[in-house]
Amino acid sequence: MNRISFLLGWRYLLGSRQERSVSAMILVCFLGITIGSFALALVASVMNGFEKVTHEKMQGIHSQIIIHAEGQLINTKKIGEVLKKEFPEIAAFSPSGSGQALLQNRETEEMYNIVAIRAIDPARERKIGRLEEKIVEAIEKKEKLPNLVKHNKVIIGQKLAETIAIKTGQPITLFVSQNDEIRTKTIHLEHKHAKVSGTFKTGIDEFDSGVIFCSVPLFKKLFPESGMTQIGVRLKSNADENKTIKALRKRLGLYVHSWKDLYPALVSALKLEKYAMFLILALITLVASMNIISLMFMQISRKRADIAIFKAMGMSDSNISQTFLLIGMSIAFIGSILGLTLAFCAGWILETYPFITLPDAYYVTHLPSRMTIQIFVAVFTVVMLLSFISTWLSARRTKNVNISHVLRFEG
Repeated sequence: MNRISFLLGWRYLLGSRQERSVSAMILVCFLGITIGSFALALVASVMNGFEKVTHEKMQGIHSQIIIHAEGQLINTKKIGEVLKKEFPEIAAFSPSGSGQALLQNRETEEMYNIVAIRAIDPARERKIGRLEEKIVEAIEKKEKLPNLVKHNKVIIGQKLAETIAIKTGQPITLFVSQNDEIRTKTIHLEHKHAKVSGTFKTGIDEFDSGVIFCSVPLFKKLFPESGMTQIGVRLKSNADENKTIKALRKRLGLYVHSWKDLYPALVSALKLEKYAMFLILALITLVASMNIISLMFMQISRKRADIAIFKAMGMSDSNISQTFLLIGMSIAFIGSILGLTLAFCAGWILETYPFITLPDAYYVTHLPSRMTIQIFVAVFTVVMLLSFISTWLSARRTKNVNISHVLRFEG
């Protein structure tokens, strides 16, 4: 764009304040672009927040990658050596086991609940998951996971604690069956005593109301013939998850999958909502940018005499088109910058002060927002691209202005 086109474009844009119809149309275009970019960036940040918070909540109870043999015992020591030597992209791993038992409050001795018992190595578990962050109550404040899960101490879900009316520090009784295959109508249960050292809240009902975490020594006392059945893995930030899963399957010959494979419907729904909302709001932004076409047609119609004079003086069609292109792109640029600024402010408020509560149907308690530079760059690019197409299509009409006709009848 040459200097003359630049000066003429700004002259027409600033001079439009004296013409009410044109200035009103410019205001409509400006507000449309601002609101469109604001809505697009904010909703994209909120949907990204839903996805990230849900992933974080799931990883609080599931590791990033899970290695198992469909419930069969695995040699965690040998597998651990392989993971250390041959997979440098793995940041940490932790073995675990699982079983089922009946839980009773020793003080009331009335209520029984079927619970899932998960044995963990607390020192390793805190390196691969966020279970420690989910603890809401402990015997002593700021108690760490290794001190809460050791010897006969266990941590239980908050809803489970409320169901059996038990508090931290109180004893419980666990009844377990030592026979995996029950062939008679009579089940013989053995009991072990434990102590509730803390409660956790993940926000997922199946865990908060039916899971107990215990130490490996206590788990072996409860299930002498059982052991570790899976290994949880956390990758380094720059590692390729899918590539690592394929390599682990090939090397170990075991079942290896991501935690996302446990909730395929949830992961697909989050992705669909994220991209569908972005597409819908992009279409709304397209409608807003279409106002620029009306503005350009109005400006070109009002400036036909000027265009004819410029052509008669030797100004090229491309330079004249660039003059009107500058008008539309200036409105789009300023409007999108303002919209993105407002979206950043609204997103920051939602991140810092989450005051919009959500019903229990969601995995999050408050409306989340996670802003990234990629979202804002994508929104800015989409808005500017749509505005450029709208402006360019309308600015091409300047080529159809007939010099002799305009100067003779309209000049």
